[in-house]
Amino acid sequence: MIFNRTFRGREINRKTRACTKRYRPEKYLNNLKSPVDGPAMKFPDGGNPGSGGGGFGLGQHPVMVPAPSRERRLVRRVQHCLEYSLLHSSSANMPVEESPRGKIATHQRTGEAGMEERVDPAQLTWVSPIGLRSGEDRLPGALVRPSSAPLRPGRTVMILVGGMLVVATILLSMRYLMPKSEELMPVGRSFFQADIKGPGTLDATIKANVSSSLQGVITALHVDRDDMLRKGEIIAEVNAGELKAQLNASLASQEAARKAVEAAHADGRRAEATLANARSTFARQEELQRTGTSTRSALESAQTAVQQAEADLAKARSLVLQAEAQEAEAAATVEVNQAQLDKSVIRAPIDGIVVARNLNLGDIVSPGTAIVEVVDPSSIVLTARFDESAITSLSRGQDVTITFNSQNKVPVSGQVRRIGREVDTETREFTVDIAPDLLPLNWAIGQRGSATIALDGRTGVIAVPGASIVRRDGHPGVWTVVGGRVVWRPVELGSIGGKRVEVRNGLNEGDVVVIDPKRVYAFMPITEPEFRP
Repeated sequence: MIFNRTFRGREINRKTRACTKRYRPEKYLNNLKSPVDGPAMKFPDGGNPGSGGGGFGLGQHPVMVPAPSRERRLVRRVQHCLEYSLLHSSSANMPVEESPRGKIATHQRTGEAGMEERVDPAQLTWVSPIGLRSGEDRLPGALVRPSSAPLRPGRTVMILVGGMLVVATILLSMRYLMPKSEELMPVGRSFFQADIKGPGTLDATIKANVSSSLQGVITALHVDRDDMLRKGEIIAEVNAGELKAQLNASLASQEAARKAVEAAHADGRRAEATLANARSTFARQEELQRTGTSTRSALESAQTAVQQAEADLAKARSLVLQAEAQEAEAAATVEVNQAQLDKSVIRAPIDGIVVARNLNLGDIVSPGTAIVEVVDPSSIVLTARFDESAITSLSRGQDVTITFNSQNKVPVSGQVRRIGREVDTETREFTVDIAPDLLPLNWAIGQRGSATIALDGRTGVIAVPGASIVRRDGHPGVWTVVGGRVVWRPVELGSIGGKRVEVRNGLNEGDVVVIDPKRVYAFMPITEPEFRP
């Protein structure tokens, strides 16, 4: 709406424009509610509606009565705005005009015609809607928009409920009335060969972690991973300068002991010669004493010389034994030092291949720290784990089929080499070492694989594909077709053979089962059976 006003002053005009621009009263006049719950418009003089165009005439200032709606606060602000404009504007012969929403308002003017008077707010009166006033109270020429049709929330709810029921009926019809196509299989008895499967890893029965018995810095490292070694080949060397010095000292001591032994032997020979001379002199004195040509004192002196020579010979022989013992000790020391020095050179204990190198040149090695790991390729086995219930079904030399994840699960034949005699107390599994006939390309210790051992076959066994087994609350079962619909049936399983599972109880010959029941649900309709050839 556009309101044409006469201006009494620049200040009043400015405030009126600001109020109208901010609240846009024509917007709220166009969206007033019905006469029952909406606001009313009033003019001070109760005149007639303005002339045409749907707008207010010059000086017409409708005043709104607030209504209890969601726009109540904004309507109240519009009312204040219009009252302010009404009280501060000039007017003359203002007729009553129908508002855009059909509301009635009255405008009374004080003073003589042609005189500019302010409107007294006390003279403004509220006008009730036409539907609530008697015929005597209605103003002449007053027009009101007819009442809106009452809302019927129950009808809307019924429409929504009906639509939901229609949608639910359509969905249920599509789920339980339209047959689905699934791959089915009739149950029958046939030959069945059970097998046992177990995961495993590559290992070797002959392997060695090569380490040093000395502590020192690695001064030389002659091998790397994937190198082939022969027994006794040098792997690494540890700094042994101190050991070499000790060996040289022991060698010198050994040489000194040898010289001492030689000197002792020379002293012994000299003592023997002295004793022989003393004994010869004593014999001559005895002969002279018998002939009376020698004195008694000369005989005694000769005898004393013999005794002294014998003592010197005994001492010389003792010194020889002592020197020989010292020489033996020096030789033993040399051997010990040589052995220690030999330990600084680390050699391969077995023939094999280096699968791991843990230290590098310049590292400090301690006793027990592995430098490299060597395994014999001819002793590599797949150590597989099986449940303890299968231990009675295995024997040494039994044929095994091995697959490796790294070889696209290409089967490799093998034989059982040895069976473990200890069961894990937690997993209740035991180990079996299986020797493969052919190692995988670029094999590695710890490489994962799987072993399958075929057991004795049986005839007349009911078996179904493993994919058809569905568990409910931990109980196995299969989906069977009964009367054109799918029904879950619990079964008792037996051994596993390849991709099939033995069914000991729960199925009979002629029953039809769903092979791949991923999309199957209870009582699902099934089309004509399409059996697997």
